[in-house]
Amino acid sequence: MLGYLLIAVFTLLNLTESVLVRNYAKKHGSGGMLMNAIVALFATLFFVITDTDGFYAPIEMIPIAVLNAFLFGAGFYTSFLAYRCGPYGLTRLISNFSLLFSIFYGIFFLNEQPGITTYIGIVMIFAAMVLINYKKKGEDEKGVSLKWFICVTISLVANGFIAILTRMQQIRFNDTCSKEFQIISIGGSFLLLAVIGLILDRDKLARFLKHGVLYGIGAGIANGAKNFLTLVIYMLLPLSVVSPMKTGLGMLATFALALFVYKEKYSKKQIVGVILGVAAVLLLAF
Repeated sequence: MLGYLLIAVFTLLNLTESVLVRNYAKKHGSGGMLMNAIVALFATLFFVITDTDGFYAPIEMIPIAVLNAFLFGAGFYTSFLAYRCGPYGLTRLISNFSLLFSIFYGIFFLNEQPGITTYIGIVMIFAAMVLINYKKKGEDEKGVSLKWFICVTISLVANGFIAILTRMQQIRFNDTCSKEFQIISIGGSFLLLAVIGLILDRDKLARFLKHGVLYGIGAGIANGAKNFLTLVIYMLLPLSVVSPMKTGLGMLATFALALFVYKEKYSKKQIVGVILGVAAVLLLAF
């Protein structure tokens, strides 16, 4: 019961982070590297503060954490770009399908035995992705562009592998250095984004400090808290159950927010795609 309750809290934190990043991207747009560096910094500080058992990082864990740092950096920045140049709802809905990476990892590498419902759910997810991205010839693309598609794809792949590497290190090191793993991963992405941002966005620094710092701090705290919850949830429930449940709730919350708050328009096929996607991830949980 506790695990499912924490999944609901995770969904709220995840939504909070995405709304803060989306609102800054839409209102101000510039300084994306610096914005996401602040997000990464405060997400890292969350783990530094909660790591009360002393810092323990096996040398074998470092390469995995460094790779994860690059994935975090890529995921942070491409999500920001996708929010800036495309619709919030579609960006979030497609990014949620990164759960497929976790499912395949659980099946092929952790020997989690899939049932017939797992295979049906996977087929339904691919069908949902087709419907959500469906557009008739000559139909208005509602802000969708090639740049947006590339950014969403990179973000989806990065988030998928982040989930895999997080679970991998938990199993390999028996959950003895999960917080240290997150500190190195997210802290490394902070250094990467900060250095690149100061080089490429130096002329935007003053504008960012004026308008973006509070957005970054809020999103960073939400990110750190949700990543911390992820570690706890993975210890309470199987990976192949956690990912579908998180994704299903996330899709419902995203769809409602985009439709009723941001007033984004969806075609009938896209609405069917969302319903099919939610049904698929819930089916995967059983």
